[in-house]
Amino acid sequence: MLADPLTINASYITAAGIPAISRETNKSVYSLVVGSVTYKVTISHNTTKGRRRSIVRLDGTQVVADPYVPTNYVEDTLTTYLVIDRSERLATNAAVVAHVKELLGVLGACTFANAVTTRITQVVGGES
Repeated sequence: MLADPLTINASYITAAGIPAISRETNKSVYSLVVGSVTYKVTISHNTTKGRRRSIVRLDGTQVVADPYVPTNYVEDTLTTYLVIDRSERLATNAAVVAHVKELLGVLGACTFANAVTTRITQVVGGES
């Protein structure tokens, strides 16, 4: 399992880490409130028909004034996630880590190279 609290490199999350609120064999959920925004991180793994799917998901939720009816308030949400879907038989963890790093590099997400490498290695290895 990943460390609790989960540390992520994000300028908008100012706390030292996000504590786990749920732990299962192949799934962990972390949650933290920063100001008016609730952040929830879900990391899960599922193996079906010889394929392994790992998902890292970040949800941000806050209550804001409705832009159409300013006297009303609505829930505003944003979700981003990374899905790693691979064959259990053909790809080694090292090969998957290298491929995911290349994809993240293309997206410009590898700002913190060592931290990203370590986290991807842990997730691909089955930690949640």
